[in-house]
Amino acid sequence: MRDNVWFTYKARIQAHKRLEWLDLHSQLLLVWYAILGTVLSVVAIKHPKVFGDDTDVMATILSVALLGVSLSVSNRDFRGRAIQMRRNYLGLHQLYRSVPRDMTLTSNQSVRYDELLNDSENHREIDDRIARILASQLTSRHPTVFESIHVIFWLLSRLVITIGLYVAPVAFVLIWGI
Repeated sequence: MRDNVWFTYKARIQAHKRLEWLDLHSQLLLVWYAILGTVLSVVAIKHPKVFGDDTDVMATILSVALLGVSLSVSNRDFRGRAIQMRRNYLGLHQLYRSVPRDMTLTSNQSVRYDELLNDSENHREIDDRIARILASQLTSRHPTVFESIHVIFWLLSRLVITIGLYVAPVAFVLIWGI
């Protein structure tokens, strides 16, 4: 049972990092797109056909989409969830330290573990896999080759998608030929 606490603790750390990543980049992307939308609006005043006859429609679509995305991001509450996940993994770490090595949890510790599990949303499977790969020398649950490949693919995909979201508007402008 002590291992369960440790694995949950490590996975919740990764969940916290994932939620912080989502919080940071969702906020930065919202600001980035808002700036670009504002620039488009200002440029469209001077050059109403900068993107052709439908420049005004494009600017309106961008504004409405930005509003929808900002509402969706704020409802996801990445920051609040990351804070809660951090509190949870700190509580799990405290519980883990209170259990002597090679001992099982007492009934009070088991109750505390269950309470901590209920206090927070669950981490995702990818969080567990990343935690096990990062601690592969310290864990009794060694990741499989498939899990290692999945983690590498997931992390690379997250990075590529994030970079793509930052670069997409600039690429659009460059391709459009302005």
